[in-house]
Amino acid sequence: MMGSATLQKITDISQKMASEIHLRSLRDSFIITVPFLVLAGLFIMVNYVFLDPKGWIASSLTSETLTSLRSVGDRILNGTMNILSLMLVILISWNIATKRKFATPVIPAMVSLAVFLVLMPNTLTLVPVGAERAVEVNGVISYGLTNAGGVFVAILAAVLATDLFLWISNSKRLQIRLGDDVPPMVAQSFQSMFSIMLTVLAFAIVAVAVHGIFHMEVNEIIQKAIQAPLVHLTTNLPGFLTLTTLTNLLFSLGIHPSGIINPILEPPLLVAMQENMAAFAKGEVPPHIIVLPFRDLYGHMGGTGTTLALLIALFLRSKMSSHKKFARTVLAPGIFNINEPVIFGFPVLYNPLIMIPFVIYPQINFIIAYFATQWGMVSKIVAYVPWSVPPLLSGWLGSGGDFRNVILQILLLMLGVMIYLPFLAAYERSLLSAKKQKLVNEIAENAQIGIAASEPKTQTAKTIILMCNEGMSTSIMARKMSQFAQSAGYPFTIYAINVGRLQEEYQKADLILLGPQLGYMRESICEEIGNRCPVQPLDAGYFSKLDGKAAVLAALPLFNS
Repeated sequence: MMGSATLQKITDISQKMASEIHLRSLRDSFIITVPFLVLAGLFIMVNYVFLDPKGWIASSLTSETLTSLRSVGDRILNGTMNILSLMLVILISWNIATKRKFATPVIPAMVSLAVFLVLMPNTLTLVPVGAERAVEVNGVISYGLTNAGGVFVAILAAVLATDLFLWISNSKRLQIRLGDDVPPMVAQSFQSMFSIMLTVLAFAIVAVAVHGIFHMEVNEIIQKAIQAPLVHLTTNLPGFLTLTTLTNLLFSLGIHPSGIINPILEPPLLVAMQENMAAFAKGEVPPHIIVLPFRDLYGHMGGTGTTLALLIALFLRSKMSSHKKFARTVLAPGIFNINEPVIFGFPVLYNPLIMIPFVIYPQINFIIAYFATQWGMVSKIVAYVPWSVPPLLSGWLGSGGDFRNVILQILLLMLGVMIYLPFLAAYERSLLSAKKQKLVNEIAENAQIGIAASEPKTQTAKTIILMCNEGMSTSIMARKMSQFAQSAGYPFTIYAINVGRLQEEYQKADLILLGPQLGYMRESICEEIGNRCPVQPLDAGYFSKLDGKAAVLAALPLFNS
């Protein structure tokens, strides 16, 4: 195992990265855009699979009806996929300003949107419909600049414009004071106006200067110098495997990669996904094999590490009744790719025999899926599929309805079962030989009995907030805890949130319980909320068994800590 000093260094670095405001703002902003991308992916399927002019549905419709139906999808694509960058520039800026506790975060969000548009070219060269020659057009904005093609311009515009705006707003030297006789609202409005003017003016000057010096627009330079290399890095098999291996390794050490690897990995893969969707919509060959859902379809079946294969292996060959019972408990969330109970409760965490297949097996899947796609054995991914869509269904949706991708997922799961089985057998032998399982069960039962006996019921209304990366795994636990609290007469309000909603919700909390995957962030979260209430990680044992009763009883003494 890794030395404790090295592990502590990794944990410290990870906590700093996961707590970094800009990375957190990127993560939270991309989470909000997921429903729009799912809707876009759905109507890519509807328009170009179900309503394909050469398909069987089209043969039963008139051309006018078919055109009208497809126009619904076209408009939805314009309002989702084609304005992704506009959404992101507002969301990222708003999140940064909120996390920096700016009083009116909508103001820097609008400033960032203005800056994003300031960086756009004044003139576009376009080919009119039915024409052969391009013409120059003024006063228009291309969807190619506001869809995923403008994601990195949006990120940079939001980060730089928001930081500049907040710096000007906080600098007394750059504030105009109107005197004590002016009402505070008027003074605040004028100060914001001055900050807005300076920020937008600064970026306009930069855009004109860049164009004058390099004869290129800012967005062109960002596209060539930043976006294109990052897309190439992450859609290139070696680069992709490096980042996904690091993702799985961090998770097996109890460090959630969402705030560390994902802000680096996901934006360029999202650009690649958009390029595939746009090409598919035009009837062209999608350019990329590796896109954002490629990771989830082939390497995250059941969650990170494709632990669905581990659960199947437990059902098939486990010699321990406790393991089979555990597999039955966590199978339902596992089907929807929620596997934190497996990672922290089986556990994968710090378990060398299970960590090895957990880290390596998904990379084998990626390699097989990559070459199967390259050789034309399965289709490229052409529709955005969220990570929570169950395996098999995700393969069918993501490929635009190709059942070969579903068969590939089945074969990869079977391969995973065969890979996990020998490691599982070795792990169970080590437990049985040392009789560790019996000892663990006795300690857990005694601890629970002690808690239940020593803690009196409280009649004071309390609010317990459970928090994890996206609020999915903890929402199941929150429901179990609420059911027990209600039946036992505890006046508790218990609900789950994702980490991005902390600032909105923490003032309501008497206790914040962190999913085990966020346990390493406890100190930074305590600092962020000013130690307003206790913050503690959920016990991994209770979490893995979804034991709401034990979690509530264990929470009672924490209210006074």
